[in-house]
Amino acid sequence: MKKLILLSLILFVQTVFAENWPYPLTSCLSCGGPFDDPTKVTILTHEGRELKFCCLECVAPYVKDSAAGLASLESQIVSLQKDSYPVRTCPVSGHELGGMGEPINYVHGNTLVRFCCAACIEPFEANPASYLAILDSARVKP
Repeated sequence: MKKLILLSLILFVQTVFAENWPYPLTSCLSCGGPFDDPTKVTILTHEGRELKFCCLECVAPYVKDSAAGLASLESQIVSLQKDSYPVRTCPVSGHELGGMGEPINYVHGNTLVRFCCAACIEPFEANPASYLAILDSARVKP
């Protein structure tokens, strides 16, 4: 019980960011298992990111090594979103992606943002909403 209370203090059990950055994975972040039983799925928000686990027991391994969990999440987000990335230019500078070397893949919330260079990350972080709007307006709407 004490672990559960501590967990609640460390990780906010809420889905505040779900509308802006929906969870992109179809399997548990800890064990990789499917979300078979919706009554057991545990949704957490940590460092501005929505995270899903197939059950409460799978949260503990994430808490033990959240840095590795977030790194895994980011890697999977880049893999899932890279091919359908909506623009060919940097949202900050307007330069063509790849025109200055390999584009920088950066995950904000649960959304991939690609930059022409690392110098564009700081201006993006100063006002992410305006740059995310560029990506949102370019996405194909169903």
